[in-house]
Amino acid sequence: MLPVKQITEFNPETWNVKIEYRSKNRMKLQLKLNQEEAEAFRNFSNAVKPDNVNMDDFVRSIFFNGVRFLEEEITKNMISHMESNREEYEASGFTFDENGKLTGVSEDTVGTVEVVED
Repeated sequence: MLPVKQITEFNPETWNVKIEYRSKNRMKLQLKLNQEEAEAFRNFSNAVKPDNVNMDDFVRSIFFNGVRFLEEEITKNMISHMESNREEYEASGFTFDENGKLTGVSEDTVGTVEVVED
């Protein structure tokens, strides 16, 4: 069993990922792992994957839980930035409590969001 490496640097440029857009709004993601990464993943999945979950569902759950975790981290960082720059955001209609915590945005300043597709 090979040891699992700790990721110390987020460097997506070195990843070998293939994204294929398909019909009916579907997408296929392919992540190629080197021998050491593949062995580490096999060891990890053998240790933690429940017997009643197939590998496809297990990998999907890892992917979506990772996405949720990243979304939470980004949201925390964004709120922290907004609270650190309270005056600037208050001028844009955001509201804060007496402790400087973000509470929302004024409905008067909320406009419509236009979605632009490439």
